[in-house]
Amino acid sequence: MEPRLADAIGDYLRAHIERHGRKHTAEAFGVSRHTLWRFLERGQAGRALPRAVLDRVGSSLDAVDAATQALQARPPPAYEAAPPPDHLSARLEETLLDLCATPLTTVSELASFTREPVSSLRDRLDRLRRRGLADWRPHKLAELGQRPQRRWFPTSAGVAAACDASGSGDGLLRAAPVSRQWFRLLAERLDSVAIIYRVAERIAEADPDGGPLLVDHYRSGPYDALVTLSDGRTLGLLRQGPLLTPANLRYRLRSTERLNHGQRPQLSLVLAASDQDARRALRALGHPMDHHTMFVATTGAVLARNVGARVWQQCGNGVDIATPLAPELRLPDILGWLGDRTDAERKRWRTMDVLPDRKSLYSARMRATRPRPAEQLDTSYAVRLSRTDKQVLDLLADWPLCTAEQLAGLMGGVGRRRVNQALRRLRRRRLVERDDEGGGYVLNDEGLTVLARRDRAAVGAVLDRWTPQQYEGVYIGTSLRSLASQRDHQRGIVGFAARLSAEVGALPDEYELFDLLPTHRSQISYDAEGARQLLLPDVSFQLAHLGYFEWCLFEYERRATTPRRLPTRLRSYERYFRSRYAANDHGGLPPLVLFLFESERAEEGFLHVASFLPGVLLASTTTAVLEERGVLEQAWRLPPPHAPRRRFLADLRMVAKCPTDP
Repeated sequence: MEPRLADAIGDYLRAHIERHGRKHTAEAFGVSRHTLWRFLERGQAGRALPRAVLDRVGSSLDAVDAATQALQARPPPAYEAAPPPDHLSARLEETLLDLCATPLTTVSELASFTREPVSSLRDRLDRLRRRGLADWRPHKLAELGQRPQRRWFPTSAGVAAACDASGSGDGLLRAAPVSRQWFRLLAERLDSVAIIYRVAERIAEADPDGGPLLVDHYRSGPYDALVTLSDGRTLGLLRQGPLLTPANLRYRLRSTERLNHGQRPQLSLVLAASDQDARRALRALGHPMDHHTMFVATTGAVLARNVGARVWQQCGNGVDIATPLAPELRLPDILGWLGDRTDAERKRWRTMDVLPDRKSLYSARMRATRPRPAEQLDTSYAVRLSRTDKQVLDLLADWPLCTAEQLAGLMGGVGRRRVNQALRRLRRRRLVERDDEGGGYVLNDEGLTVLARRDRAAVGAVLDRWTPQQYEGVYIGTSLRSLASQRDHQRGIVGFAARLSAEVGALPDEYELFDLLPTHRSQISYDAEGARQLLLPDVSFQLAHLGYFEWCLFEYERRATTPRRLPTRLRSYERYFRSRYAANDHGGLPPLVLFLFESERAEEGFLHVASFLPGVLLASTTTAVLEERGVLEQAWRLPPPHAPRRRFLADLRMVAKCPTDP
């Protein structure tokens, strides 16, 4: 089938699903929901589904596009367009007001916030939808699972009914995030908002009191959301997105110190994008008096593990101290500690106000107009893009100028067809463009803006670094220009990362790969020799082999290959390993440093120099060996006195510790 026709059929099916739901769409075309999922998410077209669509709407590309536009322009069914009744029951009014207070939640999340049965809440939301007061949109996010989630929101009529039910009229638009301005922000940040809601659901599960809680969003400032428990305890959630640079993360963390007492939550939870970012957060939040109420965890660990997992670490361990990255706290323990601290303060001061006041997040001076939720969400990229599309955007943000083949490797070794389909969709939406000189792909200004607003990063600063616009044949973005000026080096780095990810994806029962980060997200700063030092590995990652985790730093070396340059090149690693930071930054063990060379002669020179650095765990290989054997196989050599044999990557540390290497 022609790719353009397959994409057009996919757009038609998505429009049909948004109008009628996945179940009715599958029944309408005589296929199973699994077949429908394989076509839309995996790119496996098959024969039955495309034939059924073409028989229904026409066999040409123009006919399919016309049917899609007609389906999108068709007025909603009568039960959705029906005017709301004059009277709503108390239960329906309560559910509608709860939905206005926390729009774009799933049924399970809203049930955990209100402490109501999921089945009862789902039934009331369905009744509100039949009356045209509420609706939902499917939202796809890989961090929250493979299945799309229904995110509920009040319609325009629902907001009007809620204004009448609240008794404050249009005052509700300023007292809850339901104005047009708020829906624009929530639609832009929907992926981040969904993660915040899931973490708030974890907090509700861990709360020993078991009372209802409130979740409010910040328009601006360091925090993303404020969670208020039933007894008045407040928790601030601060999420770091992948596009937020280490400097921006430190700025947001330090901004919490400038908040006055009435604006600061009683406890702060920092959600870092990776272990590297969690380490930076612990360093930035080291003051024992100001930061002892702040706790750090990685977003992936919080979402993937249960509420009782030990994934949190307390800050305030000391300024300029190499605090080990060792999560040891559970969320129920943190909430219990906060409860004891709050009770002690109330006994001491007799009364204590709930701080910060959630009403302060919704200023009466802000402009607030009636929303158009359905239209605003339908144009949001967070709703329109699939999980694969979002994954490609994130990968291109980390690894610009990579080719479609490299993208397939970075996605775990998926097929080229799936990658090409995603790139075609993103280029059609003008989020990605092709690099004419190198044949790779980069995010354009629109794609960068979408990710920056999702992660609450400064759009101007992001464009200054990564915009693909050119002047006299040179990229304007400073970071992108730097990568483009050394294309061979960048191609080697991305090629290694893609090969590693593809090999791990082919052996899911033995290996797992975490935090595969590029250079601009792998930097390590530390104190040594009386000054602030900076280490910039090309790639950093965690490799798990049969439950054993190994931190690795990777360098693709093309310049320092002579006896004069190699000692200077390795001096930075020698300095880092002599400091106390090397082990503390990586869970108690110093990382394994991997070097890749283009020739065996350069590798031999490196191994000779590395033999004089016994305190640094170094290993090397060549591009030819990697091409022949692979990253995970017997491709790596340790410096003397170890035997000149090539070892498996997972065995390097064990062999290096063996005093009698065979």
